[in-house]
Amino acid sequence: MKKINWHFQRKALAESYLQTVYQGAVSRIALLDVRRTGKTTFLLKDLYPIALDNGFIPVYVNLWGEPENPTLAITQALSSTLNVLNQSVKGKLSDIANSEIKKLEVGNNVFGKATIEFSDSNAHKPSQSELYKINQLVEALFNKCGDKALIIIDEIQHLASSEKFLSVQHALRTALDTYSDISVVFAGSSRSGVNAMFTDKDRPFYDSAFMIDFPRLGDEFVKHCCDTLSKHFNLHYDPLEVGDFYEEIDKSPFWMMKLMTYLMANQTSLKEGREYIKALMIQDGDFENLKKRLRELDIAVLSLIKKGCTALYSTSTIEKLSKITKSDITTSAIQTSVKKLKSMVIISQYGEKYYIESPGFIKYLEDNM
Repeated sequence: MKKINWHFQRKALAESYLQTVYQGAVSRIALLDVRRTGKTTFLLKDLYPIALDNGFIPVYVNLWGEPENPTLAITQALSSTLNVLNQSVKGKLSDIANSEIKKLEVGNNVFGKATIEFSDSNAHKPSQSELYKINQLVEALFNKCGDKALIIIDEIQHLASSEKFLSVQHALRTALDTYSDISVVFAGSSRSGVNAMFTDKDRPFYDSAFMIDFPRLGDEFVKHCCDTLSKHFNLHYDPLEVGDFYEEIDKSPFWMMKLMTYLMANQTSLKEGREYIKALMIQDGDFENLKKRLRELDIAVLSLIKKGCTALYSTSTIEKLSKITKSDITTSAIQTSVKKLKSMVIISQYGEKYYIESPGFIKYLEDNM
């Protein structure tokens, strides 16, 4: 029995990001999207190995690996890579990525990594010696690899989750500025958190990376999944119908792979598989309780955001919302709804655009109104 590779490789995308940070006008980029859209998988299974193939020495740091002590996550990742380099066994670098991939696969159980439980009271405020170690290790990496060093920092927004981590931001920014030839790829799953780091003039990471919307996997990913089921399991499903469900779940590869697993294990109809995954999503996202907290106006605003509306406070939008709710809606009322939806982490905002943070939730609302 041979292990099946379900991963849909995005080699061209990884190469373009690598070229951007190495040969472009900026040496740091930040990839943005909501949770469970495949960023971490892309970093570990596409960017990391392609960087190795192109002669780079990548260091992968997952700040959720040590949520209460991100300083430790940073120094451990740098130390592990340097230890391998000092042993002159570059082939072992791939073992580091494979270890992280295994953690990802274990942590991606439906109820395993749904929400990172983090309490500010447990957050570790690093000592000066711990902060200095960050600079020492970045310096050692640069001395060993020069401009072929690539640092990949996943869940970068976590550094904005506690004031105790502010000194970590300062130390990391200083080290990266000092050794600015090192290429850096940040990834964040909270736009509000990333904004708090990169667009606030009073924060250490202000304007230190070019922010890029991480593109969702599209029809080619759906076809890849259907072809894999057909080739290896003799299970045949209409890619258009599977694609419709993929749209319903807001193009979340995480839930798509849950569907693939269910279909493979149960040899059942697509309809049954869809209903099973939808039920999991409702439980995992606590959709019922979220719905209870929303007013009619909140749901109407959310529906407009889903349709791509950005002019939420325009005269035409106010008239539309007044008609939907059969009441006189004001700009202030819309602002209150937007603030509420953000605080509930149902939406986030970057610039003038709004993003849905909870895959499948709007479809759930539509089906249960």
